[in-house]
Amino acid sequence: MDESGHKAVWIALFANLSIFLTKAIAAWIGNSAAMFSEALHSLSDLVNSIFLLIGIKLASRPADMEHPFGYGKEVYFWSFIASVFMFGVTSMGSLTRGYHQVVNPHPIAAIELITIALSLAVLFETYAVRAAMRAVTRDVGVQARGLKVITASIKNINRVANPAVKFVFFEDVAALLGVIIALIAVFVSKLTNNIVYDGIASIIIGAMLGALAIMLAYENRDMIVGRAAHPNIVKRIGDIAMNVSGVTDVKEIKTMYIGSRSLLVNMTIETKPRLNIELADDVVAEVEKKIIKKISIVKEINIEVVADDNVPDWPRQKRNYDKIV
Repeated sequence: MDESGHKAVWIALFANLSIFLTKAIAAWIGNSAAMFSEALHSLSDLVNSIFLLIGIKLASRPADMEHPFGYGKEVYFWSFIASVFMFGVTSMGSLTRGYHQVVNPHPIAAIELITIALSLAVLFETYAVRAAMRAVTRDVGVQARGLKVITASIKNINRVANPAVKFVFFEDVAALLGVIIALIAVFVSKLTNNIVYDGIASIIIGAMLGALAIMLAYENRDMIVGRAAHPNIVKRIGDIAMNVSGVTDVKEIKTMYIGSRSLLVNMTIETKPRLNIELADDVVAEVEKKIIKKISIVKEINIEVVADDNVPDWPRQKRNYDKIV
């Protein structure tokens, strides 16, 4: 786990703790379904942040005989558990509370207190979203300042390999939207004197969180099974190899994330004909050295060499990645 992802999770943890305490008190006094859903949401976010920190800690263990590639995928597993917790606790609890408020409405008390609590939550969540967006841009190596951070983070979120950064980003954005929905619902309920809007807001928040939990669970399942690197990264790997003297073609590249910032690469290269074993080993060592130096997330690399008997001499053939995965 890199520093930006670790920092984003800690910021989310303390923000969620503060927000949960504020919302829980307001929900207990005000008896609002939307406020209850938001308190439950913040509780879930708090627990999820703890799960992510557990995953980060366990993923940092060094490789051993039983796990030669390390424990990097621990962070994906605990992110998956966090998604299940979000769906089972937050989403279902919000939907249930909202349903009861619609079917059997209960008056909302202390509207002013609820409004103040939700307004403060908007400020907390805005700060957390801002930090999460910056973590996204740092993770993908994009430079952005001011309002450009918003567009850059949204545009590049699917390129993020670090599940903690991605989870915190979506979690914080959903939390901000949920607070805004709850604030509007309480205001409309007071304005129209119709408590049903409070229950509807709780149902909307629950449905939104359920969809988010399913999406994040699927995302982490994909990483646990073994997702390949982004095509741009794969192309860079091939280009670096082709620029090494003695390499005539890259026949195959297979990649798989073995951690949030760790990539496994298996590749097959063709070398100039009639290279002896010692020179071929030097070519392989040079390819490995340059790839690891220029692409920091590559931690493990295996290279197979085949002689290009169809190329009698230099210059190199046209770059042809016919089996890139």
